[in-house]
Amino acid sequence: MSIDERLPGYSDKELASLADNVRRLALSGSTPQRVEAERLIPLVDAELATRKARAPVRKTPVRKVAAKKKAPAPQD
Repeated sequence: MSIDERLPGYSDKELASLADNVRRLALSGSTPQRVEAERLIPLVDAELATRKARAPVRKTPVRKVAAKKKAPAPQD
């Protein structure tokens, strides 16, 4: 099984790490590593985009305004 077939099975953390490594190897790896990295970059980016599109939209939490405390009634 090649790495591009395993991409959907990676966790988000593993996929992010792979994306970092692929980009690093594309710049500083040996010739075979650069070729493989160049092939994988669009596949990894597509998987990241797919996951981002499927992720639920997070709503901004609404802050509740604290109720004002009533002053105690004056005592005689």
